Amino acid sequence: MLDAVFQRAKSDRIDLVMVAGEVVYEGGRFTRVDRDAALREPHESLQHALGDDEIERRLLSKALLPHVRRFYTGYFDYEAHVPYYRPSSRV
Repeated sequence: MLDAVFQRAKSDRIDLVMVAGEVVYEGGRFTRVDRDAALREPHESLQHALGDDEIERRLLSKALLPHVRRFYTGYFDYEAHVPYYRPSSRV
């Protein structure tokens, strides 16, 4: 029975989650995470200008990307790997 519940559960139907007796998710919000602080830190770190090493890495990644894509073209056959249990898949 539990297997069916976990396999078919949808995240938008979850109202409350408790771990070891403590509410960690309620009403669509995590209770132990300060959302504003979690978003503020990456925002602040992205406000400064890129350093020379960061610019160099970006240029290198842009130059390499076409070669990587060409290398992996046809590497994985998606049709051969259709999920066995479709209700819990992301397909």
